[in-house]
Amino acid sequence: MKPLLTKVLVVCLIALICGAAAGLLFSLFFYGMLPEHMRAEVYVSDTPARVRLRFWIAFAAGAILGAVWSYRMVKGMDLR
Repeated sequence: MKPLLTKVLVVCLIALICGAAAGLLFSLFFYGMLPEHMRAEVYVSDTPARVRLRFWIAFAAGAILGAVWSYRMVKGMDLR
């Protein structure tokens, strides 16, 4: 039972880290890719709800990819 809990904990932690990184990086990437003349306009017109939604969507995608990647890594590990 303990090896299974260890694997689940590792998968969850890596998914959390990957999700947070994806959310933050996508937010920075989104504003960085806007043309100079549109940045202020989009930034001012963005509501906090839109910003949060965009972050959580990127977080979810990063967490899913992180969980899949880390599961592939830990499924073959022998923790005795």
